[in-house]
Order: sequence, then C-alpha cells, then structure tokens
Amino acid sequence: MDALASYFSLTDIPGHISYVILAVSYCLTNIYWLRVTAVVALIFEIIYFSLTSSDLYAGIAWDLIFIAINGYHLALLTHDRFSLKLGKSDRQLLTSALKGLCDAQIARVLRTGTGREIDGGTRLMIEGHPVSELYFIQEGRLSVHVRGIHVAELGPGALVGEIAFLIGNVATATVTADGPVRLVAFNRERLIIACRNDEQVAAAMHRLIGHDLATKISRSDLWWARLAG
Repeated sequence: MDALASYFSLTDIPGHISYVILAVSYCLTNIYWLRVTAVVALIFEIIYFSLTSSDLYAGIAWDLIFIAINGYHLALLTHDRFSLKLGKSDRQLLTSALKGLCDAQIARVLRTGTGREIDGGTRLMIEGHPVSELYFIQEGRLSVHVRGIHVAELGPGALVGEIAFLIGNVATATVTADGPVRLVAFNRERLIIACRNDEQVAAAMHRLIGHDLATKISRSDLWWARLAG
C-alpha cells in the first residue's frame, strides 16, 4: 500500500498527466490537435522532471527542442487554418468531400487550385483534347456529352476530369456549363505534389475521386444504352 501511495505521490502527478495526454495523442488522426496534445504532454513532462530530480536537465532540454519543433509546425498549421475563408455552404461541401482533413489541410489543397466562375454555354473540356486541371463544382450544373450524345448532369460536389487527372489522358467527354457555374480548378501538377507531401491529403483526394468514379460507373449502363441507341 505504501508503495502504491508513493507511486501516486504529488510530484508524480504531472508525470502521469503527461503520459496520459501522450497516449491520447496517439489516438488522434487530426495532425493539428495531435501536435497540440504533444506540446501539452511535453510541458507536463518538464514539470515532472523539475519536481523529481535535478539530474534530468538533458530530458528537459530535449523536451524543449520537441516543443520548439511542434510549435513551429503548429504556427504553420494555424496560419493555414485561418487562411481558409469560406462561406458556410462551401465549407460544408468541402469538409464533406474531403473527410478526415483539418482546415489547414483543406486550405493547402485549395492553394493548388484557383476559384473560377464560368458563364452558361462555356465548354469546360472537349472530348479528345488534353486536360491539365481537375475541377470541383461548388455551385451550378454541367452537362456531359459523349460523341455528341447527352449522357449526364453534374452538380455541386462532383468532379470533372478525374480520369485525365489519374492517368494523364485526354478528356473522355465534352463538359458544358448549363448556366453560371462556380468551381475550383486544381492544377494537376501542384495537386500531385500536395498529395505526395501529405499522405492524409492523398488518401482524401483518392477517396473523393474513387467515390466520384463509382457514382459515375453506376450510371454507365444507362450511358451506354443511350450511346448504343
């Protein structure tokens, strides 16, 4: 009993708190909050080291180095989070499409593209022509034609040009704006670099592209029936 009491002595409490918070951080997938909890855990560990012994200056020094590293990355993440200035509907649309990404990561994804507004009748891409961008529809609708036959309508949340993005091929369809359309045009090369630099971004983008392709493939029987007719 005395041994148990000594294990939970007052000076040991910061140490226990530190390691509990550190254990919690291992369960987090959001990189921003993972770094925040890591910094808090390290601060409690410094307090613990300071209370228990005067011979742990090396550990304290390393904790300060780890705090500085995490603090630097937290500053970058915080800057990215506050740079994400979106309306309520756009924020909901993007957070739903890019599930699992924090605001900072979504901001980095958006920096690989540019926001555009196009008028009705504008051809976003032409069948058989090269495609250098991946489009994400925020508002409005687009018509899809294959070999001159109307096969689909695309609305908010849909991607345009994902096949060309994946394999670097030409457009498989002609896509035309039905009316005013607002979208994000992602530069293919810049988006690929962003995916290489962050595995979570890559996973979210491939999940979005996969879901979009699966939705379109599910309608393929109707498309080909129209083409055959």
